[in-house]
Amino acid sequence: MEDQLSDQDRDVIDRQLGALAWKIGQHTSRSFGTFHQVERGRGKSSWKEAFLSLVEGTLRDAEDAFVNLPYAEIRSHIHRLSPALEEITLPQLVLVDLGCPSQVILDPEDKAISGLVDFSYAVWGDVFMAQIFDEASAAVLEGYGSWSGVSRSWTTRQLLYACHRSIQTITMRYFRRKDESSENDARRRLTALLAKMADIK
Repeated sequence: MEDQLSDQDRDVIDRQLGALAWKIGQHTSRSFGTFHQVERGRGKSSWKEAFLSLVEGTLRDAEDAFVNLPYAEIRSHIHRLSPALEEITLPQLVLVDLGCPSQVILDPEDKAISGLVDFSYAVWGDVFMAQIFDEASAAVLEGYGSWSGVSRSWTTRQLLYACHRSIQTITMRYFRRKDESSENDARRRLTALLAKMADIK
């Protein structure tokens, strides 16, 4: 159905997704981390600590599977830029994959969002970690509403989140042994992201 959407349809959907991200983010917690970690009382006291733990877990999964990645470079940039995460002090509920086309159900008649599927990847952290904010459209930000604008730290956090997402995609595709083009796209994106991260002094 995606190929049947006009630019106007996409703007309407993006506004809805932005508004949903805001509503979901109104749920807060006392600690940071994955939904299950916090539920079991194993949450972290800071978003920086929680995010670094998420990234390290993904990297170790990739290392265990002998996935070819520039591990030292990734870890170096992630840790060097991680102070930008310290600005996040309120653990908000985030559906990390929000915005992924395969998880959005559209009404075939009015092409509006009628439902979402798969809430398995949820964290208590920075609401802007949701996929919908990765190179977000103006309509997404308009739908979200409460946004202070682009800043150096905001841009840095988006690079960190996008880097983690690329590593996850590469590792997942490796385990599934299919969709090689998707893995290659993720590898190219990771290379570009690392170059941008290197430019931040």
